[in-house]
Amino acid sequence: MLEKRWPKLLLFLSGFFTCLLVWIQFSSFQDTTIISSTTLTAYTLFTEDDTNFIDQSYQLPEHDYNQLIDLNFNFTIINFICNESIPVLLLVLIHSSPNNFAKRKTIRETWGKKDENIKVVFMIGGVDSPELQKELEVENRVYNDFVQGSFFDAYRNLTYKHVMSLKYFIYHCPQAKYILKTDDDVFVNMPTMKNFLTYDLSPHGASRGLFCTPRYNSLVLRSYRSKWRVSFTEYPDKFYPTYCPGWTLLYSPDVALALYKEAQKSDYFWIDDIHLTGTLTQKLNFTHTDIESLVLSDKKLYYIWYYQSGEIAPFLYGRELSEKKIRELWKYVSIHQAPKFFFRKFKGEF
Repeated sequence: MLEKRWPKLLLFLSGFFTCLLVWIQFSSFQDTTIISSTTLTAYTLFTEDDTNFIDQSYQLPEHDYNQLIDLNFNFTIINFICNESIPVLLLVLIHSSPNNFAKRKTIRETWGKKDENIKVVFMIGGVDSPELQKELEVENRVYNDFVQGSFFDAYRNLTYKHVMSLKYFIYHCPQAKYILKTDDDVFVNMPTMKNFLTYDLSPHGASRGLFCTPRYNSLVLRSYRSKWRVSFTEYPDKFYPTYCPGWTLLYSPDVALALYKEAQKSDYFWIDDIHLTGTLTQKLNFTHTDIESLVLSDKKLYYIWYYQSGEIAPFLYGRELSEKKIRELWKYVSIHQAPKFFFRKFKGEF
């Protein structure tokens, strides 16, 4: 009896495993499609026929200009670096500590050199030293590239600085196609960045774009020994939402405007990248586009320092760098041709 049933059993098992294999392949295909959709088409690129971001400050309350979240605010130093008659591909807002004179000088002489379609401005807060303030005013008279806000420049005031940066964009450079918020110890590969925006994205701008290096399931630190300790009153949840470290954030104008408007009416939270690119980004249903693969790795840095020649995979940024390393990177970038059309096909190989 068993011998007669054996062929039927084999046929059944064969059919079962065939169906299982098809299901696995189909599920894998679905997952790949979702990932591709999330990472590559979360944003929309504009064409020449699209209506790009126009000055939308009129949508804001009348008192908005002199409000910074929960503070009365004014710009104590301001430079109007954008000209309405000249298109701005990229507005770069560099968070800088008031004492970082050498870092600002290094950026001005390397990747932040003046460019007609790239505008660079340093964002600082107030200081409690009259002597330091005089030094800052002298530096600004020489370079005319400061924005200083009326809040005190301190670590726990970084959210004020971030929102002030977005305020400057909205009111004083709304024609920018893209906005880069970064820090003064970062290297921006500006020739490659210009190609990235022009060819891999669009010279006419984009919408719903937030290009960064996401962090997932980050635990809220409660230890008193931690620099980033957050109390339960400040943030009750165990984990932060997906967010991006603020050392480099590339915004499309609509995202920058929406985050600014939401931050202006939200309770203050002092960790700016978690607040803006985590909590508020999640609330507004924006998606992070991961460009971690375009950050200069230690392996690539080693190659550049010790060989000083040849080609490495395209990169947009280097982070936590000394002035010396920024200058050496600029030398390297200056003698290598910037690539085009690399973002979508780049897989991160050395």
